[in-house]
Amino acid sequence: MVEIRLPPGLVLWPGTKGVHQRIGVLISDIHCTDCTVGNQTADETDWKSFFGELELKLDASTTDASEVVLILNGDVVDLLRSGKWAAANVYPWRRDDPGFGKIILDIMHDIVERHASDPAKISGSSGFFHYLRKMVERLRQQTRHVTIIPIVGNHDKELQVVPEAREIYYRQCLGFAADDLGAGYREWVARQMGSDTADPWPLLPFYFADPTLRLFATHGQWRDNTNSRTTSRWKCRHGWQPQAWRQEQYRAFSDPCFGDTIASGLLSGFIWNATRAIERDVIPFAINRSGSDGIEHIRNVLREMDLYRPASRAVVRLLEEIGKLDRKDANTPRLYKAVVDQYRLSLRLWLDQPETFHAAPLIFRIVLLPVISLLSRPHWAWLDTLLMRWMANASDRQGDTPYDKLPAFLADYRPCGFHLHAEGHTHFAMETDLRYSTPQQPRNYTYVNLGAWRNRIVQKFGNKGYRRRSAGRALIVRSADSGLAESDYRFTLRDITSWGDRLDRW
Repeated sequence: MVEIRLPPGLVLWPGTKGVHQRIGVLISDIHCTDCTVGNQTADETDWKSFFGELELKLDASTTDASEVVLILNGDVVDLLRSGKWAAANVYPWRRDDPGFGKIILDIMHDIVERHASDPAKISGSSGFFHYLRKMVERLRQQTRHVTIIPIVGNHDKELQVVPEAREIYYRQCLGFAADDLGAGYREWVARQMGSDTADPWPLLPFYFADPTLRLFATHGQWRDNTNSRTTSRWKCRHGWQPQAWRQEQYRAFSDPCFGDTIASGLLSGFIWNATRAIERDVIPFAINRSGSDGIEHIRNVLREMDLYRPASRAVVRLLEEIGKLDRKDANTPRLYKAVVDQYRLSLRLWLDQPETFHAAPLIFRIVLLPVISLLSRPHWAWLDTLLMRWMANASDRQGDTPYDKLPAFLADYRPCGFHLHAEGHTHFAMETDLRYSTPQQPRNYTYVNLGAWRNRIVQKFGNKGYRRRSAGRALIVRSADSGLAESDYRFTLRDITSWGDRLDRW
């Protein structure tokens, strides 16, 4: 067999020795938040069902000579979408502020309570990490080899710069003790990331590359100039450059970026401040309250604003709902003023943040942000809605995926045995089959976007209202069993969408 020379900077997953078959399970973009500006991830019943069914499937199709690799492909926890940033007036890009580290730790402690606790004991817990850990424990009791790979995304990148938060993630979310992170894992991360093998809680890896599974997985923020940062060695247009990234310990994806200012500065700040304004300036003066009045309706919309994609579409919905309020209701003028004032204030504060312009891509700095700033000044209700709808439509445009520039399909990567590229980040689930002429066999390649696991607000047909649904996707990849004469390699996508009374709560 001809030995393949690895491209510069590529580090392969070492795997577990002595196994006949490897199974990879990938999910992405879970977005477990502290729930201060809404809950993004799926509900407890969804996670209990998913991990229960996955455990049965893995238990039935693996042996003690199998290795199961659970790849959490980025943005599993979300440190940006929190009201704690606006409450403290300290934001994720102000890392020199003494309050930065404390806020990160506070968010992580709340994430543990909201998503790692047993739902039977803690009301309101989504149970994501709880059910994940329980599944892994039971599989290991059945002598299965199970490894969890937590890939870094753009909403959890602060874990890379706050070691104490990283410890909470490894220990309390994923269930690792420091001794569980073996020398092989530590060396793999250190070689990939340019970090220290002696770090008790290693950096989250940026990618997973395994010719045995024919799989290359990474979050996807590296090709998004709003969620990556230009450095002295790299710009987004340079594309996939792991050797250059390693020399800077992947700073391009751990430093603050323009997307941070939108997620935590504009959207989360608006949700937090508008909710507080209603509690402070509207509810104490309200008359003839009921559980289904305009005030409660707007509070419900605010709680679910984080479920929209793109995020600016949530602001459109809120401004539309405010405009529909009963003008005969004595509470409407005060409610309308509180919400619209906070929207305009949040937009102005976002535009006034130096980091908004400093981190913005060039086209934003010279065109989009100045236009938004100009159009936001008249304070006309119809223009507010039009502006946010324009931002939503601009954000919603999905360009063609540059398949030839994805690492699995690069000319010097294909000979390594990669035929499947998986990523998340965009929240748009999709898959595409591709063909390349070299190497000659095999010629089949596949791109998969894992979408996001979350409750989503979706507009009904004909623009006649909105409805909540739960959606998620998992990719399961089976390597060929080395004990069989004929290859049984295969991969499967599992798409789950659910509706129900629990999702139609209002």
